[in-house]
Amino acid sequence: MTIIIPGFGELTPVDHTPEGVACWNTTAAGTSVSVLVEDPATRDDLDLLFIGSVLEDRERLLTSAHQAVADHLREHPGYGPDAVGDPEFTFHPGRDWLVRFADCRVPGLTELGIVVVFNGADVVGVDDLADVDLADD
Repeated sequence: MTIIIPGFGELTPVDHTPEGVACWNTTAAGTSVSVLVEDPATRDDLDLLFIGSVLEDRERLLTSAHQAVADHLREHPGYGPDAVGDPEFTFHPGRDWLVRFADCRVPGLTELGIVVVFNGADVVGVDDLADVDLADD
């Protein structure tokens, strides 16, 4: 079953999610968007109007995310103004959401990218994901 984000569009369900996780995604208007719900939450716990309001203001919020990354990595060797790209917006139930820059061209950081965490319209954290353990395949 799809979900509709007011003012943005339709997200389709993702197949092959882990047990207890529901996910929808799309790329529209040049923006990659995912919505995740983990048990015990349900789809009814999503605030689709809030998600729509964030996406309507995505250019300004993306500027805030870029600034947060710059503040976090400014002193890191190899960092430059074009060091991150390919932003992906991810939402969950509640007001916390994130922008993950999937493309990170900073030496020493992982292929997971950099995550900027928001609460509402406020940046509350940046994680370069350098300390994340990748599961062995």
